Amino acid sequence: MTKRSHRKPSSGLRMFLREYFGFFSSERTGITTLTLILLFVIILPRFFRNDEISVEDTDRLKKEMDIFLAEMERQSVKHKPDTVFIFDPNTVDSASLVLLGFSPLQAKSIVSYRNKGGRFYSKESFGKSYVVSEEMFARLYYHIDIRQEAAGNRQKADKADKVGKPKENRAIAEVKENRESKNTVKKPYTVELNSANFDELQKFRGIGEYYAKKIIEYRDKLGGFYSAEQLMEIRGIDSARFDMFRDQILIDTSHIRSVKINAVTEKELAKHPYINNYIAKAIITYRKFRGKITSGDEMLREKVITEKQLEKIAAYIEY
Repeated sequence: MTKRSHRKPSSGLRMFLREYFGFFSSERTGITTLTLILLFVIILPRFFRNDEISVEDTDRLKKEMDIFLAEMERQSVKHKPDTVFIFDPNTVDSASLVLLGFSPLQAKSIVSYRNKGGRFYSKESFGKSYVVSEEMFARLYYHIDIRQEAAGNRQKADKADKVGKPKENRAIAEVKENRESKNTVKKPYTVELNSANFDELQKFRGIGEYYAKKIIEYRDKLGGFYSAEQLMEIRGIDSARFDMFRDQILIDTSHIRSVKINAVTEKELAKHPYINNYIAKAIITYRKFRGKITSGDEMLREKVITEKQLEKIAAYIEY
């Protein structure tokens, strides 16, 4: 199973289809009832003989109705929403993978990979498989449970590789591995968020080309980040994904690009993600009245903006 390169997320299309072609339980009940009535109207006359219904005809009608209801139940199960539950990607069957949200073809690909001897030794190795999108991996991350046997088999394989080596080389290799392991734990690769380029952002765990691009786009709109938590304002970066790389983030606020509040136009001000048209109009109207805005406290005191609004935009305003 090869590693993925760049793929656009398909979750939007899936949500669109569900929204326009899915039904609530009450709607399904109504449709079922209407269908039953139509069924009686169409089928019932076939069983009448001289305005009477025999026992045999009644039994036949009941059997046909049972078949129909069973089919309705099967369709209901088939179209139920994606479910999330604890699973081991090394043992889960294709039907359960479909319930988790994978397409039948994706589920078949995962099972086929295992049947050929492939194994997932960690959550990350499962997330790197081609059929697992970044959005799917983030949604399922805390429900992936790799059994210890898989990790144990990996360790046995590593030890087997060392059997044929001289004793001295094995000792050196083990010392080297221990050092690398300690360094990895103590010193994760860090990235300065406000100056990182496209390639550097992809060194965050769980961040590929798609989210690296989204981070840069949002950073340009904001003018820079003053808090790592601001990344969760980007659609698709939820707390599960953020926790994967939060310890790799460094922030230098000197890179933040500020807005000159006494020179900017109302239209330019409204482009900032934290300032809507209403706030921009209020600020510019007040500036015209006063001639110059000297501080955020002044706008707060004159009730131009609220304390919460000032807290969000304070880092982006220059007086």
